[in-house]
Amino acid sequence: MTTASNSTKLKATDKLDSRPTIFGRTVTSTFRKCFGIKHKPPGNVRTCWIPPIVFLTVFRNLPTLLKLRFYLKQERKKRPADDVRILFYSDNLDETNGIANNLRNVIPYMRAHGMKAFLAGNAFNSRPCGVVENGYCMLLPRMFSMEQLGYANSELAIPRVSPVLRLIKRYPIDMIELETPSPGAWLICFCALVAGIKVFSHYRTDVPTYTKTLVKAKWMHVYVLWLMRIFYWMARPVISPCDDYANILTRDLKVPANQVKILPRGLPLEKFSPDMRGKGTWEKFGDTREKRPVRFSFIGRISKEKNLAFLNEVWKKFSAMHDDVELMYVGYGWYLEEIKKEFEGNNSVHFAGEQGGETLAGLYADSDFFLFPSTTDTFGNVVVEAMSTGTPAIVSNYGGPRNIVQDEKCGKILPIEMDQWISALEECRSFKLEQASAYEEMRKHCHERSQIYTLESSTKVQFEYFRQLKKEYYKL
Repeated sequence: MTTASNSTKLKATDKLDSRPTIFGRTVTSTFRKCFGIKHKPPGNVRTCWIPPIVFLTVFRNLPTLLKLRFYLKQERKKRPADDVRILFYSDNLDETNGIANNLRNVIPYMRAHGMKAFLAGNAFNSRPCGVVENGYCMLLPRMFSMEQLGYANSELAIPRVSPVLRLIKRYPIDMIELETPSPGAWLICFCALVAGIKVFSHYRTDVPTYTKTLVKAKWMHVYVLWLMRIFYWMARPVISPCDDYANILTRDLKVPANQVKILPRGLPLEKFSPDMRGKGTWEKFGDTREKRPVRFSFIGRISKEKNLAFLNEVWKKFSAMHDDVELMYVGYGWYLEEIKKEFEGNNSVHFAGEQGGETLAGLYADSDFFLFPSTTDTFGNVVVEAMSTGTPAIVSNYGGPRNIVQDEKCGKILPIEMDQWISALEECRSFKLEQASAYEEMRKHCHERSQIYTLESSTKVQFEYFRQLKKEYYKL
């Protein structure tokens, strides 16, 4: 058994990993087993435990952080100004979600192309030890964790600081990009500020809107909003992937406009090709007894903040009018079982579960239209992936997805209004059945537009910005 630290010691009887396997992720080493507070259920009051735990942890590690500050300052003088070393930190890497999937594609690409990038997050509560996955993604041992309010299978967690500090001394970094304003990110932010490391953030999750959608207590909405304002005051500048969320940052979270930077995101689109269409992937999960010529899909986390309750109502009305359409849900989440019950006996709806690799690409490509009614996505990885396979997307008129689709050459951009969505699905059905050549032309447009979101184009722009930030902050 290899370890993430030469000081790590494990017993032969230790069960290192009870986390269910996630496609494409392999444990390559492990941290030593650490003491952790027993995992807690969700609770509004319990959420208020987090700030004092964070501050006590920082205070306890203050001497080590000050030593690290001096060490990093001396080490930085030995390197050229263009030598940028950056750590990306996200609490929720030990889950399947858009943020984790994107980072797990971006960081290996950066490292393979000479960019010195590292990735860290929290290990899920079912892991007694922190682990390293695929040789680069550090999932740190947790000290405290609780279920996230209104969001099953996701956690609010605080990591052990000592492994982070050892790793930073071994692999000195210049900057930390915080991906989510979760408890672990707060702790890393405070520690970095004491250690003299430049911290900035990426607005990947619309936390205030999620809170309003998933949490009933109104005082929690105000509490979370104020916490977000403090967080984005500390972790500036803030990167946004689109104009809508840049406006939220300035209007609601009070980030000055000159501290908001819009940067593109990129995906490994070589995995998603129109050539995957027609290879029989859809038939593995659909109803083979009754072939329906017009196929719609939703792919992503199956949870209410994706506006799936609205999509369900749209589909019930639309599918009741036609017997030649079908909808495939691909993904996993706490809302999945409820949707299955809702469509029990409805032969137009199928469920493929959580998928990856060629199966996922094939399901995208075999879809005739991709449905994504979410109004809380800052970008929309799944929209880009769908379009890369040639599948037009029908999205809401708010957030990152509308910037990706742009116009009717690649799909439709709609307000969340029942009649408009039903009418749009009617048009899609007729378009596919009656205008085959025009539909194929739309598929070509989708694939071409998706190519502006490649890893190559986005990472070059990002690292140039990182170099600029380093020079400004350290006055090099």
